[in-house]
Amino acid sequence: MRWLQRFDFRLLAIFLLVTGIVHLIATFMAVNDARGSAYSRLARSLPKNQMTIAAAVTPQHQPLPFLAPDEHYAFCLFDTADTTIRVRALLPDLGWTIGIYAPDGHNLYFAAASADRETTVDLSIVPADDRFLGLPQTSSTKAGGTPQAVDTQQSIAAEKGLVVVRAPDKGDPYRADEQAVLSKASCAPGGA
Repeated sequence: MRWLQRFDFRLLAIFLLVTGIVHLIATFMAVNDARGSAYSRLARSLPKNQMTIAAAVTPQHQPLPFLAPDEHYAFCLFDTADTTIRVRALLPDLGWTIGIYAPDGHNLYFAAASADRETTVDLSIVPADDRFLGLPQTSSTKAGGTPQAVDTQQSIAAEKGLVVVRAPDKGDPYRADEQAVLSKASCAPGGA
């Protein structure tokens, strides 16, 4: 018991405190490490500002983890440094979705097809800075009581990111139609 009297418990407390601090720093650094993110993995293989239909997901070909093998995907890596990006897609049936994600994985926009009708997505991705983009259009009525046309195009602000269009694979009889609709999805420089 004599060694217990000579033991400096302050050193043990300091050791535990330093261990806790190192653990917290390592945890925060691991969370903020974007080298292995979906955005950085796809940035090495995709052209910028152009929609690209990905090959079918198989065990040998998985562009990203956790992609479903019964889905078809189109990706667009966008960058609004020089221009506004125009995104257009048709979501014809249940299971079709479009998502726009920031490089860190935050969801900027998401739309899913409706069972009752086709969903058309037409939006602009504008630079995320302090540029004046004009006043938003609102519905109004002319003096004669007839409503004016309203611009239904949406705009979101983002500097960089990823557009993902997902189409369900309903099997061989539908595959050509699914690919035709998926190939019409676009992501290209264009006006707001």
